Amino acid sequence: MEIQIEDLSSIKKKISVEIPVEQVSREIDSFYGELKKKAKIKGFRPGKVPREILERYFKDYVKAEVTQKLIQDTYLEAISEGHLQPVSTPIIDPGELEKDKPFHYTVTVEVKPEIKIEDYVGLTLEGKKEEVKDEEVEERLRNLQSLHAILKTIPEPRPIQRGDFVLLDYETWLEDKPLEEGKAKDYTVEVGGGRFIPELEEALVGLKPEEEKEIQVSFPEDYGYKKWAGKMISFRVKIKEIKEKILPPLDDEFPKNFGDYASLEEFKKKIKVDLEQEKEAILRKQLKDQIVDRLLEANPFEVPESLVRSQARALVSDMKLRLATQGMGLKDLNLSEEKLEEDYRELAQKLVRTYLILEKIASQEGIEVKEEEIEERLKEISERTRQPLETLKRLYETRNLKPELKAEMLNEKTLNFLLEKAKIQYQ
Repeated sequence: MEIQIEDLSSIKKKISVEIPVEQVSREIDSFYGELKKKAKIKGFRPGKVPREILERYFKDYVKAEVTQKLIQDTYLEAISEGHLQPVSTPIIDPGELEKDKPFHYTVTVEVKPEIKIEDYVGLTLEGKKEEVKDEEVEERLRNLQSLHAILKTIPEPRPIQRGDFVLLDYETWLEDKPLEEGKAKDYTVEVGGGRFIPELEEALVGLKPEEEKEIQVSFPEDYGYKKWAGKMISFRVKIKEIKEKILPPLDDEFPKNFGDYASLEEFKKKIKVDLEQEKEAILRKQLKDQIVDRLLEANPFEVPESLVRSQARALVSDMKLRLATQGMGLKDLNLSEEKLEEDYRELAQKLVRTYLILEKIASQEGIEVKEEEIEERLKEISERTRQPLETLKRLYETRNLKPELKAEMLNEKTLNFLLEKAKIQYQ
C-alpha cells in the first residue's frame, strides 16, 4: 500500500492511498467465492454458478462492497502511517474499482494543528487581594437569617405591605383573550422582592384578603418571554392570604442550625473564613483568566472548523438544559439552534484554542490525569449532587462523558501549574 499526504492547510490533510492490484484481486475473488456459495440463479445448482454469470448479475454490487471493504481495511493504517490525529469525519472520494488495476482513493480530514508553545512559565500577572470587612460578615449573617425565617399568616386582616408574602390566584389576558400559559393558583409572591413582576408586586400594596383586582402590566420590548414582549397584559388577581416573615433571633442558638457552634461569635468567625475562601477563589479565577488571555494572544493558529462546531453545539445543549430547568425552550426566546450556534461561534473558537494550548503545555510538562483522580472527582460530584455514585458512573459511561471530564480536569491541572509558576504583582 502506498500513501501520500498533501497539506491543504495547517489543519487539513488530503491522504491519497493506492492499494496494490494483488490485494484488490484477492478481495474481489474472495467476495465472488462467498457469493457463489449463496447465490440462487435459475438454471444453476447452488454453488455451481459460473463466475462470468455472477459478474453479469452482481458486478455493481460486488464493486460497491469490495470498495467499501478495501477502504475500511486500509484507512486506519493510512492514518497511523501518516502520524495523523483526525478530529473530523473523513470525506472519502472512493475512486473507481477496476479489475487487474490498483485501487486509488483519497481522504480529506481535519487534524489538530501542530503548535509550539513557549515562554509560558513565569508569566507576570496582576491581582488585587481584598480583605473581608465586618459589614460583609453581617450581611451574610442577615441573609442566612432570612433563609431560616418562617412565614406566618397575619393574625388580623390588614392591607398588603412591602415585605409581605401573598398567596394569590391569577389569570392573564391579552386583548380580551385569556392566556393559557399565564395563570396559577395558590401562587406565593414576595411583595417588593422583585422575583416575580416588579410592576405587579407594587400594584399589590394596599390590597386586602379576598380582594380582587385587574392590574395592567406593560412589558418591555426586550422582555425574555417573547410572546409578552412589548405587550400590555392584564392580570386578574385574587388575594387569598397575607403572610409576614418572622426572622429568628440572632443569638447563640441561631448557629446550631448550621452545625456545632458554641456561640454566635464563633459562627461569625466561620463566616469570615468562608468569605475569605470565596474571595481567594475569585482572585484565582481572575489570575487564570489572565493566563489564558496571554496564551491566546501569544499563540495564534488556525482552528479546525469541526472542533469549533462541536463546541458551539455543546454550548447550545447547555443553554437548552438551563432553559429546561425553568420550563422554557429556545422558541420562547425566539431563537433557533442554528442562530444560537452562530452566536456562540466566537466563544467556541476561544474555548477550543484554549483547550489545544493547555493540552500542548500539559504534554510538554508531563501533566496528566490519572484514573484514580477521575474516580475521586466523580465522588465529589456524587456528594455535591446527592446522586448515588454507581448511578453517576453509569451515566458517565453510557453518555461517554468521561473524556470530557478528563479534558476539563487536565485544563484545571495545567492552569494550576501555570499559576504556581507565575509572578503575581498584588495591588
